Amino acid sequence: MIVRNHINRILADVGAAIPPDGKHDYFRLHRDRFAMILAALPTDAGNRALEIGVNPGLFTQALVRAGYRVSGTDLFPEHRASLWRDLGVDVRRWNIDTEPPPYPPASFDLIIFSEVIEHLVNPPLDALAAMRELLVPGGYLLISTPNQFYLKSRLRVLADILLLRPFEHDDEFRRWASLKAEARYYTHSRLYSMEQLCWMLDQAGFIVRKRIYGDPWERVGLEWQRLLRHPHRWLVKALLWSVTRAIPPARSMLLVVAQRPAG
Repeated sequence: MIVRNHINRILADVGAAIPPDGKHDYFRLHRDRFAMILAALPTDAGNRALEIGVNPGLFTQALVRAGYRVSGTDLFPEHRASLWRDLGVDVRRWNIDTEPPPYPPASFDLIIFSEVIEHLVNPPLDALAAMRELLVPGGYLLISTPNQFYLKSRLRVLADILLLRPFEHDDEFRRWASLKAEARYYTHSRLYSMEQLCWMLDQAGFIVRKRIYGDPWERVGLEWQRLLRHPHRWLVKALLWSVTRAIPPARSMLLVVAQRPAG
């Protein structure tokens, strides 16, 4: 586990390096997720790390700054080819649903598979088994994904029922219906519970070492300076965060650390 002060320095450096026309809003939304993943990285893992789904590259930069030798995969690695060259990161194309891994077996000590599994079209068991083969014996897989039982999502479903609205609102439906070819991976296919996620890892041959209910999305917008600008919105967010702090299974993110057996 990386100590908190070191994590804060890493993320401060990443944020400071974003160009003026870059991904500042994306970084603000995902900073707490990045911090929670960095804090969960096993200290006994080696430094050869594979990040699956590297775009837009901000967490990739954090991994490099944390001292890992990083490789990556993405559906569109060409989108930030200059960034990968600057970082010294080898990024290869991989459609997990349809293609074999682009790296040989036992190439990595650690795989980070963050906020990707919910986008897969096919059931993830084969993809997880492929990741197991990419790891050395004793290597680790770290997965994060939105929690199916997130309180805010459940309250939204309840509101949809009471107001006779479709669960997938019209703007979301139109966006989904307009996606073509591999652009369909830009939307969620399905969400998982902690039990379902851990069951799939077990079926794929992993040992689940750690289960964490994270709250990164609840924290977004709770900066004190926003209280004066949007007091009612801030108070609603603060109430939601307080409830999920008290009820961990209702938090927004599932974070699981699993290990390929050493034997």
